[in-house]
Amino acid sequence: MPFIVAGLAIYRISRMLTEEEGPFAVFSTLRGLFPPVNWVGRGMECVMCVSVWVALPIALYLDWAGDWPLTWLALSAITVIIRKWEVKR
Repeated sequence: MPFIVAGLAIYRISRMLTEEEGPFAVFSTLRGLFPPVNWVGRGMECVMCVSVWVALPIALYLDWAGDWPLTWLALSAITVIIRKWEVKR
């Protein structure tokens, strides 16, 4: 159950960081710090790209003594699956 909740939270955080304005325009201001002239700026426009980095600390927290690299990729994969489903609708 914590894995599914974490996966959904990663999707939500990634979506907020890449697409939403946020309270007091905090997310759009954050995106403005990284103009899309390099890989970091272009990555800030992609939900699936941001999910990889958002999932890393959560995977370390959930599975720090085990196979955290697999947990990391699996948590990010939840965002990819949700995003692909969302775009098809």
